[in-house]
Amino acid sequence: MEPSVRVEVTGSDTIVVHPVGDIDYSSLDPLRESLLDARVAGVRDIVVDLAEVSFLDSQGLAVILFAHQRQRSAGGRLALRHLNEDTNRLLHVTNLTTVIAVDDDLPAVSAASASPAGPAPAPGLARPRGA
Repeated sequence: MEPSVRVEVTGSDTIVVHPVGDIDYSSLDPLRESLLDARVAGVRDIVVDLAEVSFLDSQGLAVILFAHQRQRSAGGRLALRHLNEDTNRLLHVTNLTTVIAVDDDLPAVSAASASPAGPAPAPGLARPRGA
């Protein structure tokens, strides 16, 4: 599957970035460009929805971490949601769950993009893909 990113504007200063496919060294550009464009446009809050990501390697994680740091330095926020089991494990192994918010119940997300899979877990807890 060709990597792609769909960007959803959910508020005047909030977006949801929906990458699709594998995020690895050879396919980082669409995600990197979307996150950088959001920062340049002055977006305060970014949610990276990983529901359609089949694989995330350390290089992809580095792009997300760098964007997270840029957002925080500008007074904004970057959060992740809909992690699959492997991505959730990668964040736990690297201890990045203490750095990057992992949240399935973000108030900035429109009802149309909320997960129909039932009630969301408590904020800060990831729901593995398919759960």
